[in-house]
Amino acid sequence: MKLSVVIPTHNRAETLKTCLEKLSEQEDVAFEVIVVDDGSTDQTSSVVSSASASLKMDLKYIKQEKSHQGTARNRGVMAAKGDIVVFIGDDIFVEPGFLKHHHDRHAENSDKNVVVLGFTTWDPALEINPYMRFLEDSGWQFGYKFLKPKMIGRVDPYKFFYTSNISLKKSFFEKEKFNEEFVCYGWEDIELGYRLWKHHDMQLYYEPQAVAYHHHEIPEADLPKKMRTVGRSAVLFQQLQPDLKVVPEGFKVMILRLTVNPVTLPLFRLFGSQLYYKVRSWHEFFEGVDGESQ
Repeated sequence: MKLSVVIPTHNRAETLKTCLEKLSEQEDVAFEVIVVDDGSTDQTSSVVSSASASLKMDLKYIKQEKSHQGTARNRGVMAAKGDIVVFIGDDIFVEPGFLKHHHDRHAENSDKNVVVLGFTTWDPALEINPYMRFLEDSGWQFGYKFLKPKMIGRVDPYKFFYTSNISLKKSFFEKEKFNEEFVCYGWEDIELGYRLWKHHDMQLYYEPQAVAYHHHEIPEADLPKKMRTVGRSAVLFQQLQPDLKVVPEGFKVMILRLTVNPVTLPLFRLFGSQLYYKVRSWHEFFEGVDGESQ
């Protein structure tokens, strides 16, 4: 059983170089790596060319005009020769045994609708700030604390369709594919997971031994832009899947909208950074929702 690792990338040549080096160290499993260059203007092509010559692995390179990660991933899967597709990001550094753990879980669970989710956390080499900790603990970035090892049949597994570290049969992916209407960060992976779950009974296994490190510093200053983008994408998600209410409503939301503004926001810091980040995230999320809805 061969694995195809699909990596979309855009202007992260040096980070991608390390990503590929880590993959080249994987053992005891047959695999190929497909890098889809989504309109990079840096040295990405040179990095991939050098890696292809020096690293001991089957490496393919596809260049496309700037589009979006979902489009790039669809293109990568089209070129994949493996039975299993593994999605990671260009800023994901995998640990030894990463691919073997994905492979073995699929070998043990041969049903076509099984999806294997590995564990991703911040790269310990980074200076991890309080905002990054919040993203990891709150569920805005990852929600691993809500999962149990080798869990299957969760009521809402689509919420954990994290394309930084996930694998599935190529034939299962091809039943739906990424919706290429998403042009902003956020929700395109969850939306695909939802369709696979709703229409094809997707089952999720969580394999915490398939460890990957996210090498991407996110300063607090990025919070407004990040969350407004997520809000804009949420509007499209809800248009595509109207039976899901991904944009919250109700009394608590009304209170939040009425009481949180640029004047009151700093006051929430008095009660700790985590509460501040939570309130600020929802505030900026709704700013994005409102802007997209107008």
